[in-house]
Amino acid sequence: MTSIIKVNGAAREDFLALLPDEVWVGCRYGTEGLAGTVNREEFLALKKLKPKAKWILAFDESETTHEERLRLLNELAPDYYEYTPPDPLKKAEFAACMERLAEIQVPKIAGPFPVLKDDMSMIREREPFAEMMRRGTMYFRFDVESAVNANFRLSAAQRRKLDEFWAEFPALVNDSFDRLDNYPLHNQHGYDVDAIVPGTDKSARSWNAMTSGKIVRLVKTLVA
Repeated sequence: MTSIIKVNGAAREDFLALLPDEVWVGCRYGTEGLAGTVNREEFLALKKLKPKAKWILAFDESETTHEERLRLLNELAPDYYEYTPPDPLKKAEFAACMERLAEIQVPKIAGPFPVLKDDMSMIREREPFAEMMRRGTMYFRFDVESAVNANFRLSAAQRRKLDEFWAEFPALVNDSFDRLDNYPLHNQHGYDVDAIVPGTDKSARSWNAMTSGKIVRLVKTLVA
């Protein structure tokens, strides 16, 4: 299986130059010039710099309407639209989200979904993931804590259960990586890492965001 490497926060010309041509670039749309966001012109310009890359676009859905997202996805033509679904237990909200997804023709990535040593509930029910796939979701982002960190390591039984789930639902995995070529699970389709974006507040960063230098070194462990 060819592994995907998706880097969130890599939508910067200097950083892109250090990454493989076929990297997947996670972007967040914004019009206010906030660190870590791209506007229409920036997104289109960056796509031209890395034409072999896959471009993923997410939105702050509290700041855009469904109609605006439809228009922007049509204009900007990303390879994937990334979204975070409501809790499936909130059945009305989840159903409404699925109805909106049906109107979006761009392939989709959903998540992130946390999987913790003391909480595996996110993968207990398969039907919500099956429904997202029926609505055009191609991959699911999972934040795993952890298959590699000795302080939070999932048991062998938990790792086996997670691998079985990923055999059914294509996963992009975020974990406490030191390397990518020896990750102990096998059925993931690729890896999903978060870059520290200059100018962003520390409280807004993900739990294991990395410097650009560390990400470049990490990527080399898989593509070397």
